[in-house]
Amino acid sequence: MWAYVSRGTCSRIAPLDLPLQARSPQVTGFRATGILLCGPLNPARPDDQGAPITYSSILLAILVGIAHAGLAPAVVVGGVKPNLVLVAVVLVTTNFGFSVGITWAFLAGLVANLLIPEPLGSIPLALLVVAAIVSGGGRVLGRLVWAYPILAAFVGSIVADLVSLAALSLVGGSSLGTTVPLQLIVPAAVLNAATTGLLMIPMRLLMLRYRPDEKPAW
Repeated sequence: MWAYVSRGTCSRIAPLDLPLQARSPQVTGFRATGILLCGPLNPARPDDQGAPITYSSILLAILVGIAHAGLAPAVVVGGVKPNLVLVAVVLVTTNFGFSVGITWAFLAGLVANLLIPEPLGSIPLALLVVAAIVSGGGRVLGRLVWAYPILAAFVGSIVADLVSLAALSLVGGSSLGTTVPLQLIVPAAVLNAATTGLLMIPMRLLMLRYRPDEKPAW
């Protein structure tokens, strides 16, 4: 089986069914080039809808939700807080597809929501909307393999904040009116986009080094 790069211009980068020991440095180099320069690495089927959802992926989503809940109150950069769970959902959706993205959005968002004093359901709802937007936008802009995840994080951050504010206003029985704090939403979106850009290379290198041979969870 050969690895194809979805939404990109590269094809048949390297055989995935070779044992790790049997892969030459040239093969490993081709795979690294494919992941870093050509974009997300997905199974080589034209009708593929994304990577399979594994138990490891589910566990990682839960751990990301816990990490976000623990770090969110403590980490402040330039007067705004990074949304680590949103960054994770954007990266997972752009690299592994819609089904994995919405799974992460629901699980990581729900875990974070249970640990953070926010209206119940507001975080997973916002992340599900973001995953849907990111996946839909990827059909048009997915060939911009480096720029699109950063742009998606910027737009997704604004959308998530607006959804959270709407949920908070509904719970509080008030109207948003003209009180949307753009002076906080826009800098937070810039911070989340920058965080996404910084994490793209490490994530794709990890995909190359630790690509799991695990059966789908469902």
